[in-house]
Amino acid sequence: MKRIAALTVLSALVLSACNNGPVTPAAPEGVTAYGLVGGNQLATFGTANAAASYRAVSVTGLAAGEALVDLDFRNTDNRLYAATAAGKIYVINTDTGAATADGSSVGKATQAIDFNPVANRLRVVGTANDNYRLTVTSTPVPSTSPAGTVTSDGNFAYAAGDATTAPVLTAAAYTNSYNDSTAGAVPTGAATVLYTIDSANDTLVENTVGPAFSTLVTRSKLGVDVGTGLVGFDIAGASDAYMTAVLGNSTTLYRVNLSATSSAATAVSTISGVSIKALALKLPSR
Repeated sequence: MKRIAALTVLSALVLSACNNGPVTPAAPEGVTAYGLVGGNQLATFGTANAAASYRAVSVTGLAAGEALVDLDFRNTDNRLYAATAAGKIYVINTDTGAATADGSSVGKATQAIDFNPVANRLRVVGTANDNYRLTVTSTPVPSTSPAGTVTSDGNFAYAAGDATTAPVLTAAAYTNSYNDSTAGAVPTGAATVLYTIDSANDTLVENTVGPAFSTLVTRSKLGVDVGTGLVGFDIAGASDAYMTAVLGNSTTLYRVNLSATSSAATAVSTISGVSIKALALKLPSR
């Protein structure tokens, strides 16, 4: 009897140890999102079940000493691009984290990036409010802008009369971003609007007027103190906007109402123990 009892206890302990093993993340629900976490890791999660679906893989293939700062999907080829702190562009495999150099670089200290879906060029927000457009090397390349072309659009500044001053832009996103990879271009007549997050003033900002988008107009207070550190922001489709912000060592995911005039950000969920510093949403088909 004692031997049987001992075997029973041992079996229970083995089963308990098995049950306490690593938990497989759930499949992402809602919009599939990607982010960057410390040590050049690529995070994946769903906007409808962020904590349950969160997983991360190491990004490989970067040059020694390089650090990724932001990422975005390009609508014309549906691939994920990332920028280093020095403005060098990579294409990232979303399954493996493997990075391949695109061959283009803005050559400036970089804070945030986002593809203009109409112009097929990359908006680059510099760390000192400097504003650039970059044509990446990967096809399709715009006929009016050769691969590798860097256009300086001066500096971001608030419009005369705007109550907000001294911006610190930490994230950017264009509206009307869809997966146009089959056609390799947007439909004729497509339009887009650029929004940015001003972390110094905790505001949602509209950038006018294209193609430079350098003039800032305050649209709404976020209703959230995002600080000046780790913030992610992206828009999928017409206006499906999300933001991530780090508080302590946890990241909160917010839904952002682009039409709001106050409290534009609404908390959706929190991922504990993780600091996400960028956000890219998988693009829907039209």
